[in-house]
Amino acid sequence: MNNNIHFVDIGFSNYVDAGKILTVNRPDSSPIKRALQQAKESGRFLDLTQGKKTRSIITQSSDTGLIFTASAVLTSTIMNRIRESEAKQLKRNAEKTSDKAIAIAHEEIIETTNE
Repeated sequence: MNNNIHFVDIGFSNYVDAGKILTVNRPDSSPIKRALQQAKESGRFLDLTQGKKTRSIITQSSDTGLIFTASAVLTSTIMNRIRESEAKQLKRNAEKTSDKAIAIAHEEIIETTNE
């Protein structure tokens, strides 16, 4: 698995790649409704609400264009999950960088004492 990919739970144990999310919108605006209709007609719509009320629409980029995903989770909750996921990813990256720096410093100390 690519270390740069981090997934976010959008409800009912459905996950999307947070790095490909472009927008998280409420489903009740006219532009979103029009975009959803076009996405449904072209097969670029995923309904992951499990029959519940749609509370957010997630727009993602893909190699073939935009994908629209319906979720029963509130937009604010999804955004909080994205922020938490990004914070965890940044922490992991910082720990890896710190570990590498410590290893390099350790090697330099060993080389210096062996000279």
